[in-house]
Amino acid sequence: MVFRMIYNVLIEITFPILWITGLFSKKINLFSRGRSKTFKMLEFKAVHKGDWAWFHAASLGEFEQVRPLILAYKKSFPEHKILLTFFSPSGYEIQKNFSEANCVCYLPWDSVANVNRFLNLCNLKLAIFVKYEFWPNYFDGLFKRNIPIYSVSSIFRPEQLFFQWYGRGYQKILHQVEHFFVQNENSKKLLNNTGIKAVTTNGDTRIDRVYQMVQQDNKLEIMNSFTSGAKCFVAGSTWPEDYTLIENLFEKESPLKFVIAPHEVSQKSIVKLEKRISLPYAKWSSYDPKKDADKRILILDNIGQLGKVYSYAAFAYVGGGMKKRGLHNTLEPATYGIPVIIGKYFDTFQEALDLVELGGLFTVQSKLGFKKIYEELTYDAQIRNNAGEINAKYISKSVGASQVVIDKIKETLNS
Repeated sequence: MVFRMIYNVLIEITFPILWITGLFSKKINLFSRGRSKTFKMLEFKAVHKGDWAWFHAASLGEFEQVRPLILAYKKSFPEHKILLTFFSPSGYEIQKNFSEANCVCYLPWDSVANVNRFLNLCNLKLAIFVKYEFWPNYFDGLFKRNIPIYSVSSIFRPEQLFFQWYGRGYQKILHQVEHFFVQNENSKKLLNNTGIKAVTTNGDTRIDRVYQMVQQDNKLEIMNSFTSGAKCFVAGSTWPEDYTLIENLFEKESPLKFVIAPHEVSQKSIVKLEKRISLPYAKWSSYDPKKDADKRILILDNIGQLGKVYSYAAFAYVGGGMKKRGLHNTLEPATYGIPVIIGKYFDTFQEALDLVELGGLFTVQSKLGFKKIYEELTYDAQIRNNAGEINAKYISKSVGASQVVIDKIKETLNS
């Protein structure tokens, strides 16, 4: 009761602050003002008519976990419409036109009034929340309306608020979930210890998504021109913290072609990256085969191509791992059967933990450490091939997490 009161007070005062802050920040402006259109969108898409399945992802990374679920769900329940919501602009702004969903919008702020308005308007058969998404008022509202909640690809750790003595109020919302689909056995044990038994360990649904990428046509004219059959190194989803590790590649030519894909592709971000590079380079947005094919560095300054670009790599670096909980998608390059290098922070990502232990991922902490493993993977084909094979096997053995979820939903809805 006390937890709920404190939470609701914080919810009520936080959003107006964000609205004001949005006057000075484009991203926060999208976050706050984007939500002002949500209920109009829901009414326009007639979410009160027919049966709807609600899928919620925080951001773009979680969307990659929910995408294969949506595709599998539509095959099993073709009569249901799909509502997809996002918490963050980095997910919504990129995927707002996702064709497999009937309605895509921001998640209304988790106030009691918003939740009641949202749930009274939407005719939902079930709700699926991905990974770390646990919203007290939404969960409470769904539970009271007997709408089953599923938590998918979730990970739990002992230090989380749920499992602290002062977090017992927050822990109560976990008991409102119909079924948990977790990524590892430790998460299952933590939930079991709180009295929750409806738990299945089925891994990460994102693996189903990346595995599909290998099956598709990944040819890109620019990459064919730029590499011309030469070996290529790809640094994907990079941040300034990552540049400190790899900056030697900006200054000294390597026998490999080098593609760098910043996580943020705003003009400001790209300009800052360009200032770090002393070698001749090309940019994807202005690539000219006649002028740029012989250059050693290519900046991927748009969104949507990185998954295919990885298919050209002999090995890759995935950014974000120099910040706590910031590591990006290592499964995308791993699915092509290539080694992957990451930064030092990866302990909250199950696939990274697994692949570091198996030997398919290499973690580095310094510029010197990166240089050492980069040279090993460049010049030692055996090390490169062995690590790549480990990653390919890991992906192929882990496919099928989405279908496990769908089978359980079928069982629940038909009971």
